[in-house]
Amino acid sequence: MLQWPETQNWEDLETAENRIQAKDLSSEFEISQILARLLVSRNLTSKKLVLNFLEPHSKICHDPFLMRDMDLAVKRLINALCLGEKVVIYGDYDVDGTAGTVMLYRFLQRLGMRVSYFIPKRLKDGYGLTEQTLIELQKRDPRLIITVDNGARAVEEAAFLKRMGIDLLITDHHTPGEQLPDAFAMINPMRPDCLYPFKGLSGTGVAYKLLEALDYQLSLDGFWERTGKVRADLHEELDLVAFATISDSMPMTDENRFLVQKGLEHLNPCRRPGFQALLRVCGVRGRVTPTEISFKLAPKINAAGRVDDPNLGVKLLLSQSLTEARPYADKMFSLNQQRQKIEARVFSDAFAQARQQINQKALILVDQQWHPGVMGNIASRISRHFGKTTLALTFNAGTSTEPFQESIAVGSARSVGDLDLCSLLQECRQMLNRFGGHPAAVGLSLSEKNLDRFCQRFQQLLNHQSQQTSPQEKSSAVGLVIDAWLNQDEFKPQLGKELLRLSPFGRGNPEPVLGVRNVMPHTAEVFGKKHLKFQFGPKHNSTEVIAWNGEKWFEWMGNKADLAISPTVYGRNIREQKIQYQAVGIKPTK
Repeated sequence: MLQWPETQNWEDLETAENRIQAKDLSSEFEISQILARLLVSRNLTSKKLVLNFLEPHSKICHDPFLMRDMDLAVKRLINALCLGEKVVIYGDYDVDGTAGTVMLYRFLQRLGMRVSYFIPKRLKDGYGLTEQTLIELQKRDPRLIITVDNGARAVEEAAFLKRMGIDLLITDHHTPGEQLPDAFAMINPMRPDCLYPFKGLSGTGVAYKLLEALDYQLSLDGFWERTGKVRADLHEELDLVAFATISDSMPMTDENRFLVQKGLEHLNPCRRPGFQALLRVCGVRGRVTPTEISFKLAPKINAAGRVDDPNLGVKLLLSQSLTEARPYADKMFSLNQQRQKIEARVFSDAFAQARQQINQKALILVDQQWHPGVMGNIASRISRHFGKTTLALTFNAGTSTEPFQESIAVGSARSVGDLDLCSLLQECRQMLNRFGGHPAAVGLSLSEKNLDRFCQRFQQLLNHQSQQTSPQEKSSAVGLVIDAWLNQDEFKPQLGKELLRLSPFGRGNPEPVLGVRNVMPHTAEVFGKKHLKFQFGPKHNSTEVIAWNGEKWFEWMGNKADLAISPTVYGRNIREQKIQYQAVGIKPTK
């Protein structure tokens, strides 16, 4: 008897009421009922929401001066320019911090500002502003330091800079603590007193809003005419904004849809030599999609920050020619291979630990010999696999020859459901040296002597979080949520064009999951040893589906089945983009 693979429970998202709403939406906007049904499933039902979603344009972007302290920041930058002050951009070692640093550096340099940049090395300097790195930077004699993608919780460091007589301009998107840093200006949509209507910008996105405001004010002041400098087109920097927004898994909603869509246009075809070199070493020859960025391009830049020198990423993206950029891209490709080997070893150990803690609310994984640079990835992978909030911690400095001066645990945490890690760790702050990040992803450090007490307290707090149980129990029970069930004959070329209008996909706007019942998969073949390609529908007008790592499904081809499939975007360029269907679930037809 045929043994079907272990199947998840499937839940229908669509209701009869949704179908009625979709019918009205279809008539009003002259779109297909299928597209209308998918819009309703995303709670997009008003005229304004639908138009802004389907046709994102610059008008949906918010006024940067709505951001708290933006006016102060712009005035301080113009003052630094006029006085010829030295300015240092203090970035972060991930893609978001790297891209934002490059964008800010290029723009300020074009203005004629005396600007340099600094990216801390993870193993030597740690995360964000530290007194040690600020003392080093004092040798450059800066009058202003601008952070990119960090600084939201740098209370002590801001006070330290103030004593040194150096102004601090923070641009960040991480959740601040209860006390805000005493900076000259803090541009962060997540600060509680900021009325900016969209909270989902990346760190690079926040820096971009600063440049928008600065560019606007310079134009009002007649700067371009007075100096004879050529005014830069800020939209040319949107490839960096898109790259960072996708890499940092920021929501594909609101103004991010415009920023990413325009940014992808600048990546297709790619104009920046650094990206061209990266595409070559990664073997990306077609259209650059969010998937290519997330799984092929971004890991190479992140690898430099995880296991070596994050300045490689900045140098790559600042390169003026392909010849200049290629060695940096080659080096990062090699570093990513090194990172993968390190991560594979750590994951094996972490997975074994996680299985022993399966009955705990949180998985707290600790080892003296793990590399600090892969803790975030390990926490993410373990959390996704087990569906549990996960902390991954290590005590040593990985490949560094310089041991920590004291026994400090460093690592990352990832949550599931609606659990807010920042709020949770705030309850444990007396036991922590530092922590910060987003509600679902944080970095933290603590003394080894506090570890046992912290673990007990963390588990205790988690047991009282109602958000932890209900969403996760539902997620575990459901597994797959079907946005809409379609008939086989509805899978026509026109459907692909309709689905493209929902892209770019990402957090907050995931690829829709389409269900189709009672199909007979045919023309199946295995490729790449572990992937499966098959078709369904009449052979003269069949629909092709890819099942990545789906070789195990091969023996079920030719039997009646219900399929769950999702669209992904591919194509050689922006004009030739198409939809490819990927199988995400299969089960026998009842």
